[in-house]
Amino acid sequence: MADVEDIVKWIVFQCREKGHPVTESLAAYIAHTTVNPSTTKFFLEDPISTESDAKKLVELAVAKLGRNSASMETLKMQIAYDSSFVQQQTFEQHFINVQSQETNSYIDDIVNCETRSGSDFEGITLLYKRIFSFLLFRNKLVGLNFANVIIKPGGGMNSLGTITNAVVNPNIPAGILNTMEREVAAALESVLPRPGLRPFVAMSTPEKVSQLMELSNIVVGIRLYNKETGKGGVGLESFEQLVSHPSRELINQVNREVLSTLEVCEDMILVLKSATKDYKDWKEQLTHRRQYLTYLIAIQEEAQSAEIAIESLHSRYIRELVELKELIGNKTSIPKDQVYPKFDTLCQVYNQMNDEKNKSILRKELFNILIEHKARVPITLPKELVVEIKKKSPETPERIEGDIIGSKGVQRLTSETTPDFMHLPLDYQGFCIWSLVRRDGLLVPGKPTLGVVKYRERYFVFSNPAALSEFMENPSFFLDECINVARNKPEIIHLLRMTEDFPNCSLTHLLQGKDGTPLFSVTAPLMLDQSAETPLHFVESNIDTNYHWNEWELRRKALQMADIRKKQTTSAQTDLSNFKRDGETQVYLPKELGTQTMQTKWSDMDWTLNRMYMNPGEKPTDETHGLETRLNYIVGVRGADKWKKSK
Repeated sequence: MADVEDIVKWIVFQCREKGHPVTESLAAYIAHTTVNPSTTKFFLEDPISTESDAKKLVELAVAKLGRNSASMETLKMQIAYDSSFVQQQTFEQHFINVQSQETNSYIDDIVNCETRSGSDFEGITLLYKRIFSFLLFRNKLVGLNFANVIIKPGGGMNSLGTITNAVVNPNIPAGILNTMEREVAAALESVLPRPGLRPFVAMSTPEKVSQLMELSNIVVGIRLYNKETGKGGVGLESFEQLVSHPSRELINQVNREVLSTLEVCEDMILVLKSATKDYKDWKEQLTHRRQYLTYLIAIQEEAQSAEIAIESLHSRYIRELVELKELIGNKTSIPKDQVYPKFDTLCQVYNQMNDEKNKSILRKELFNILIEHKARVPITLPKELVVEIKKKSPETPERIEGDIIGSKGVQRLTSETTPDFMHLPLDYQGFCIWSLVRRDGLLVPGKPTLGVVKYRERYFVFSNPAALSEFMENPSFFLDECINVARNKPEIIHLLRMTEDFPNCSLTHLLQGKDGTPLFSVTAPLMLDQSAETPLHFVESNIDTNYHWNEWELRRKALQMADIRKKQTTSAQTDLSNFKRDGETQVYLPKELGTQTMQTKWSDMDWTLNRMYMNPGEKPTDETHGLETRLNYIVGVRGADKWKKSK
């Protein structure tokens, strides 16, 4: 049996070989939505048992990914948007987890700090330092926007390691960090001086944690108040900067896109409903714009709710700030029970506003992804054709006269007979199922004014009375045919939320997994940058290190070896010193010594002795006989004879 992951890897590999790389999530979704020609069902609806079916699936999926069509661009937009959305949620949760872990680490150090008593000076000093480190870390996080950490400056997502490093070691300039340390130290000294730590030491662990979090908010609130009064708050954005951030203009951009896209979709539906032939390209373009509009409406709803929250937070922040200014004023002493709660509230409102700003930045990134995919599918419908059809067939309201009798189990609901009519959950996102079947996937919105048809605990709406009447006569036929249409046009599965009919083709299942673990990673890089460096000169492995081409180098080493041989080296080794370091002793030869005196003397030979040296054949006399004895004594008898003979 072929493994799905192996099939997806082969699809990704062959797409890269052909020059159009794809992500694992897109390849997986295409693999799950590729039709088997022999069974007219998706390959992966049933387990693949033969190797030939797996190869056929890979071949068809690669060919499908290589086609340039509006249908494929719709699938790519679905994968890109949902993958980015899931990735943003994953990274945001990772940011929160790392921040929580670091905060808990600081709190544990404070709680576990042992102090023998309130008079333990060293213990109190250590505890105070740890509290200061905790407050400094919390103040660093206030100025750290997680959206800017998640999203790269040029677009796209950072890695989990980058996010972790940004939380643990925030990149703050040294000048700002030094000023921040002074402000935090001053705020801590005013709120909780060192003598006030004695009651803190006696608290229980839950009370200490609660007090630390409240202390953190109060310190941040003091710095925010100083920021608004122009006396501090370095590293913090003002509240006005948070309110007027560039991403807040997103709601206006989304509103314009929604209106223009709605107009395009209505024009295309008008033309396609009155067309006598099947315009496949225009249908695919309409499906693309419908999916684009669905995503836009989701962003629009979030932006509108965020706008309401921003207005509420802004007014609350201004009110708290005004009350603080009235309480503090120019007073030298202020009741703590009045100002500390307001500092705490000021910090909480600021954090909520900062979260709204971060969410706006993330929504802006999703909006940019949609704009990019919209540009890839231009609308080819001529405007002249739209104007001509509007003149020929003006719209007229349609009504149902009388009761429509349907088959067993079918019920038509109206606003008069159903109290919660406006809250009924419409299947297929409110599109007409009759138009999907009879017009080969044409997406036409249903009209709830004609009534809602209930069948098998599902609710359907239709675009005209004839469609509603035909469906009520044979509803099971339309449900079965709609599934067949979705197999041929898999882009409508996600658009119409048909996950109940195709559980294996759910994007949520592919990107998030059943247990929250994604089947195919959305954070893994598509391609890796690798390089191989070739050295200019290869280093040979069989080099003789003792070889020297220079004769003078050989002479120097020979003299060095000869000099070493004149040295005397002694060593001694015992059983205890075995396998230890070598011990050597270097012996130097004694230097030549001399003694200098203050006198210089010499002796000269007698003239008679000198004459004997000069005339060795002359017979000695009494005078020279004694001298001969002295000569023998000086140069030796043998030496004298030899010398006499040579003469």
